[in-house]
Amino acid sequence: MNKNIFYCKSWFRAKKKPIDLWSESKALKKHESGEPYTVLVGSDSSPSCFINVTKNAGWVSVSFLDKELREYLLYSFKIMNDNALFLSMAVYREFAENEGEGAGIFNVSRGTTYIFNEDGDTVVREEQFNPHLLEESQTMVDVSGNYDHFPEFGNYDSLIKVER
Repeated sequence: MNKNIFYCKSWFRAKKKPIDLWSESKALKKHESGEPYTVLVGSDSSPSCFINVTKNAGWVSVSFLDKELREYLLYSFKIMNDNALFLSMAVYREFAENEGEGAGIFNVSRGTTYIFNEDGDTVVREEQFNPHLLEESQTMVDVSGNYDHFPEFGNYDSLIKVER
């Protein structure tokens, strides 16, 4: 992996900081046992994204952060077997302008959620928050690009692609 990576227990979205930075060896033990851990990509204080690896719970998620450390894009992968992942949900968020200090993750102006099924059946939820509007539609899409592999420890390049 070409980018700096750091490990921690989790990323605290509201405070925009890691909880319990960990050594690589501690994170490796968590990886090997299937216990949860978080990978910070690029920086331990202002990462470009973070990856939650929760093998025993059956999922892996990747959260991409903007310059203000807000989660603008989330990919959630379901673990299909020991080595296969399926992108089952993607969430894109837009934030209100001029939100001021401290508004953080709570000032989402609109968002779109895609819920993918392996047969291609996809639910699209578009939500606006002020005023509140919710539209939901269903469509069929080609999900052949939604598959990935469970990452080897330290090798997360395939997961941190914004464009899928």
